[in-house]
Amino acid sequence: MDKSLPPLELNDLRRWKWLLGGLLALISLGTVIFLEVEARGLVGIAAGLIIATLVWPVLPSRVPALIWRGAVPVIILVLIADLYFSPDTLPPLIRLGILLVLYRAVGYRRKREDLQLIVLGLFLVVVAGVLTVALEFAFLLLLFTSCALGLLFVVALIDLTENTQKALTYAEMSCCPAWALGSWPQYFYRLRKIIDWRWLGFAGGLFFCVVIFSAALFIVIPRFEITASFFLDQYITRQNHTGFTEVLKFGEVGALIQDDRVALRVDVMDPAVVGVAPYWRLVALDEYTADGFKVSAELKQELIRSQVVTQQITDQKFESSRVMTEGSWTFYLEPGVSRFLPIPGRYRQLRLREPMPLQSSRSYRLVALRTEAMTMTAFQLAEVELTDKIADPGFSQRLRASEALSIKQREQSRADVSTNLRGPLGSVNAAVLTRINTEITAGAVLSPAEYAQRTIAWLQAHHAYALSVKLPVGDGQDAIVRWLASREPGFCEYFAASFVLLARAANYPARVVAGFHGGIWNGVENYYMVRNSDAHAWAEIYDGAGSWLRMDPTPGLLRVSSSAMPADFRSLPDRSWRARLDSVRVLWYRRIVNFDTRAQVAMVEQVKSFTTDLGSVWLGELAKYPQRLRAWWNRPWDLARVRELSVWIVGITALFGLLLGLRRWGHLPSGWRSVDYDPVRRTAGRWLTQLTMDPDDQLIADLRRLRYGPRETWPVANVVFRRARNARRRGRAR
Repeated sequence: MDKSLPPLELNDLRRWKWLLGGLLALISLGTVIFLEVEARGLVGIAAGLIIATLVWPVLPSRVPALIWRGAVPVIILVLIADLYFSPDTLPPLIRLGILLVLYRAVGYRRKREDLQLIVLGLFLVVVAGVLTVALEFAFLLLLFTSCALGLLFVVALIDLTENTQKALTYAEMSCCPAWALGSWPQYFYRLRKIIDWRWLGFAGGLFFCVVIFSAALFIVIPRFEITASFFLDQYITRQNHTGFTEVLKFGEVGALIQDDRVALRVDVMDPAVVGVAPYWRLVALDEYTADGFKVSAELKQELIRSQVVTQQITDQKFESSRVMTEGSWTFYLEPGVSRFLPIPGRYRQLRLREPMPLQSSRSYRLVALRTEAMTMTAFQLAEVELTDKIADPGFSQRLRASEALSIKQREQSRADVSTNLRGPLGSVNAAVLTRINTEITAGAVLSPAEYAQRTIAWLQAHHAYALSVKLPVGDGQDAIVRWLASREPGFCEYFAASFVLLARAANYPARVVAGFHGGIWNGVENYYMVRNSDAHAWAEIYDGAGSWLRMDPTPGLLRVSSSAMPADFRSLPDRSWRARLDSVRVLWYRRIVNFDTRAQVAMVEQVKSFTTDLGSVWLGELAKYPQRLRAWWNRPWDLARVRELSVWIVGITALFGLLLGLRRWGHLPSGWRSVDYDPVRRTAGRWLTQLTMDPDDQLIADLRRLRYGPRETWPVANVVFRRARNARRRGRAR
């Protein structure tokens, strides 16, 4: 007899694919162990089910098609409930990935399902890779890569011989394929006989070389952001969608009211430290033109001179008696908002995620990037103090020095701050501004604060708030002056610009400031969310004593002190699905990209505390069971207790007998079996034992072929077994 084994067949490749897919799923689940999330119990259950289906591939065929059909809706419901009850977003996503990997790994698969399994496993590996620095993870990553490459290779081989593009139906997932009926010992025996060890060694060496080469490239090649490189940024088209540039034209901020996209997120531990309606100050505009306000040449030069590649800016003169928060505020600024960073008040230190070209002005309290970032910008402010004042003690001296210069000297000077007193040119404009100031002051000499309050009252008495502005027609007058002289409504830019022009005409230095005002608390991931529709413009006036005072002349806005907080503010967080979707975007920057590890440590401590408390509760409950059992046993015995005990004994015995019956009839695996183990072969052997004396020689021959013959020579098993049942009935009748 020829005992040589044939080469691997298509069913052998399918069985090998099944093994690689299960190992890949187990490796991806193993990476979750390195994450500090409440998912280890789920990982253990999923790994146990996957191992069971690996050892006994016939198990998925025992699952009814109805269960396969309802698995996906159940997973979706579990995800929704998990997102609702979980304080964070990342753990539910990880648990969702575990369930999807389990669903794909324990079911029969074709090419489409195998690719889905690789992608799902890759998701868990990537998340674990960016959240862990464990050395064991690198080993699991190599195993995952090798299994994924092997699985793709086997899938490609199978795809060459049959069309596997069509997905499996639920009915097909409950049918046991032919390759799942064999045993693993015999399969590995045949595989050991057939495999060419030279090719296996060559493939292993090639994979090792790829790993070494990739590690060398990772070490040698420097990592940097393309958008932050020293020459590529000039080839990138930057489009600012908020208007917060160095020039603020009239109407640009008003157009943002219709834009409801999130522009800024602020991560703080408690919403109470933010205040009711905070001002997120971006840029100060101190020079007036006919088109609007812009950053003066003097301020531009100061920013350019201060540029330095650094990761942090520290205020050595910061001294405060009422620091609003002892921790740090983490800001996430969306791309396209502005190159200027939002500053809500005084701070001790500003820290970026990595060293970048940074420009700053302490007198204007401005911090700006060299160029507008194309990705989300993250930075931190330490010891933030929300205040309405900006200290600038040297402004008066610089202003006197600038006024003493001639016009030509002012154009050449690098420290000309007299732009804070300049308004529109022309005697017609000056006459209108003087007339209005006379109505405001009534000839009295006022302090800057008193003048500001009277000017705000005059503006709000003569003009209402509206998004649509209709400027009156006039010759020789500035647009803002024409609006001041009319009774037309306006929006924040017109109120702020009018306030500044009136203050300058009255010889009070003033400037326009653009940024955001207000926001809402995201109750899903707990951060402050500012949208483009919160864009705003206000004014700052110099008090003559070394500080700039914030003044907001726009009517209808909530002007509350930064330290004021209503008692019911905590009950107004945004927990809508829109907020949940937005929290997914910021999640990557908070938990993964964020430069500050304190948030990650806090999350780890929170998970550890929850796990420890939960384990203590479980252990306490388990410790009570022996006492409860002992108390139950020591109770007086009566007929009811005997009946209850009898029911338990009968139930356990029936369950044990059912399991033995299922094992006997082949519905449950019974461990490693020899090559003879096969449901068809076993059934044929049982019929041969019962029909040894049957006169139908053809039936005996067919049963022997099913019991001992090659699978290719088998007749239809169901037909043969039906004939055997009929023969047994005839024998009983005789």
